[in-house]
Amino acid sequence: MNVYNLPSTAKIEQSDRPINTRAKLDTGTFCNYACNFCYYYDKLHEITSLDVIKERIDYIAECGMTEVDLSGGESSVHKEWFKILDYCTEKGLRISCLSNGFKFADIEFLKKSREHGLREILFSLHGYDEVSHDKIVGRKNAFKRMIKAIQNCHELGIIVRFNCTVTKDNFKQLDNEYVDLVNSLQPQQINFLTLNHWDDANKIETFSYNESTPAIKSSIDKLNVPEIVVRYTPYCFMQGYEHYVCNTYHHIHDVKDWNIAIYNHTLDPDLYKKDPRSELYKKANENRNMFYTKQKECLKCKYYYICDGYEKVIKEISLTPISGIKLQNLFPETFA
Repeated sequence: MNVYNLPSTAKIEQSDRPINTRAKLDTGTFCNYACNFCYYYDKLHEITSLDVIKERIDYIAECGMTEVDLSGGESSVHKEWFKILDYCTEKGLRISCLSNGFKFADIEFLKKSREHGLREILFSLHGYDEVSHDKIVGRKNAFKRMIKAIQNCHELGIIVRFNCTVTKDNFKQLDNEYVDLVNSLQPQQINFLTLNHWDDANKIETFSYNESTPAIKSSIDKLNVPEIVVRYTPYCFMQGYEHYVCNTYHHIHDVKDWNIAIYNHTLDPDLYKKDPRSELYKKANENRNMFYTKQKECLKCKYYYICDGYEKVIKEISLTPISGIKLQNLFPETFA
């Protein structure tokens, strides 16, 4: 396959939109589920100490973040969960978390979590019933507990959002049973995640954009959700739906996701605070060049600069360039 080196940030205009000030905080890979697409499938037993987590929280606060997404594994099953919440609150951070819903099916646990600062939950909802969801996450009764957790959040006024990882196990139901379920549960946002073959996820069997994106587009037509995002997907597979795509550079301005510049806790906080926008664009460029590539055919596409391309681990792919003047603005008027 003939590939082409990616362009630098010099070809992309920096947007003046607000930048992300929400940090993703890994509380460890320990988890009580075993999702078949998990990045950390071989590390689900590993526990991170409270002292290490506090160091990460200190760093996040020092970088000027205003919000934090607690992530694992499953953060809510950490034995020091409430101390983690308290320390985030002490540092002035608004708290959200990513969750499989298991612990929050207990409304008393959820109430206590809210009392300790939890304000929002991004649920990983991948199936439309017990059979489909439980198979994907590797635990019986996971779907029942998920639905109960979501209902509890609505009752207590905690913001609900969804992640849906599109796989061979669920894509055929996305635009029918799954859409009906999501509409009934009324999240504020849903994120569709397609391939994401990064780092530890490289072992996952490749799932074609040709299979996943038609189902996603059909779902979008039927969803009644305020915000819909399709993450890290080439534009040529999303014609007519381009404004839903959030790629590496768009992520900088996705204020409900997490800040990519400070994620690995290696950037000097003073350097970041001096010019955060430039540091974010620099990190986006680094990530794109690390994980993605393009074919020479992509040179013909108007989205050449603002599209990531496709993940390097993909060996065979057929792309259809979209003709037109090459765009350098991440958010062209046609996306409005």
